[in-house]
Parts: sequence; C-alpha cells; structure tokens
Amino acid sequence: MPTRNVNLTDDQDAFVEKMVKAGKYQNASEAVRDAVRGLQQRWKED
Repeated sequence: MPTRNVNLTDDQDAFVEKMVKAGKYQNASEAVRDAVRGLQQRWKED
C-alpha cells in the first residue's frame, strides 16, 4: 500500500484522534481512507 504524508489543521487532527479514541476507527490511516472513499463517492455522483 502506498504511503502519503498529509497536513491537517489542528481541528482536523483532533477530530481524527477523537474518532480513533471513540473506537470508530482502529487508527488515523483508516479514518483518512474512509474520508477519501467519501470524496470518491461524492465526485462520482456529480
């Protein structure tokens, strides 16, 4: 799997951490992949 570094705002980083700590995702990478899947769906529909 390719690796990519991304810069998040403090608020975005805190949100990702909150989702991981709440058990919604196992780690930050999983959360970001889910966000990208959402973008893929949004742009497919337009």
